[in-house]
Amino acid sequence: MMTKKNIVKMINKGDRITYTGKLSSLLDRNLLFKLENANIETINDTTTDELVSNMREGISIYSPPSYNSETSADPGLKESLEEKNILTFEGLNKVFGKNSSISQTRKEELWNYYREKDIEWQGVVSYKGLGRNDWSRVGIRHNVGPNVELRFDEDDKNLIEMVKKEDKITYTGKLAELFGRNLLCSIEDVDIKMIGDKTIAEIEKAVSASAQAESGTDNTTDAEVIKEPEIIMEESMVPEVTKREDIEIIETVDGLIEISFEELDALFGKKNRMTESQKDRLWKEYKDKYIRWTGEVISRGKGRVSGLRMGIKNTEGTDVELVFADDKEDLVLGTDKGDKITYTGKLITRRGYILPYKLEDGNIENVLKAPETTE
Repeated sequence: MMTKKNIVKMINKGDRITYTGKLSSLLDRNLLFKLENANIETINDTTTDELVSNMREGISIYSPPSYNSETSADPGLKESLEEKNILTFEGLNKVFGKNSSISQTRKEELWNYYREKDIEWQGVVSYKGLGRNDWSRVGIRHNVGPNVELRFDEDDKNLIEMVKKEDKITYTGKLAELFGRNLLCSIEDVDIKMIGDKTIAEIEKAVSASAQAESGTDNTTDAEVIKEPEIIMEESMVPEVTKREDIEIIETVDGLIEISFEELDALFGKKNRMTESQKDRLWKEYKDKYIRWTGEVISRGKGRVSGLRMGIKNTEGTDVELVFADDKEDLVLGTDKGDKITYTGKLITRRGYILPYKLEDGNIENVLKAPETTE
């Protein structure tokens, strides 16, 4: 049964509620009176009974994890996990996934109840990072529903290096941010318990034993050292052309391509020696693709004609112009110059000698506020 305490946790500042109660004490002019035996009947015009029903539709905070042939581990692990109370991915997806009948606004309200809940799930690694310098994100697919994204800390870099694409892993963490569409949510405070049917401790032990065996090998053969002649070549003035068959654009299940800003700018930036027509032909392979990058807010505003826009610095100066839909106005204007943001957008126009890259359908996923400066 949902207690009043849990219902109170569902309320956010600014919510509109209907409530009942018994008049208790008359206070002062700033706080008129006190109510006892209070009961909340509706939150934002939705009854609490309906909200509770939505939360319990196929989901329970205390449910044993489900298993499938694709992601199952050994029977001993399954038996031990079934003794625990764990939030299931299938249940969460039924309420918050793209096939749920609940509106996005209501999902966001319900998500406040589940945020920071502990999970222990199994899935398959679908991608690692979204670029050479973005290693901390790992996408996981399950047998139903969209991906989730694991977000690791700097200290976990060695752990991520142990995992390969298509590995089946068992992982724990806390529910963080709700997305929707093809990416359900992000998971933080992540720990990988198993890769395949091996625990992390077993894998580390095997790697250590292998390294010791290699270091102990007696190699008595003196290798003949052949010194290559030093060849000094002048840099060619002929533009180095990237051909279509040399391009491998990897697209993740959430519709993004795996390329960092630095990698894209190496192809289309000022330092690349391809001609403008060569860059134009190559740009066709990237145009209308979605990316996720991190940069610094340089400017933002809304014009009557130009619309809602933001200038972003990824390396130097304003090198990205990000265009947003009008419904993102509060999100965009809520940022300040110097804030670090993680954003997504659709590549529209490549950069010129002066003009930046232009991206449309912009969205801000995370904001790290700039430190306040003291006068």
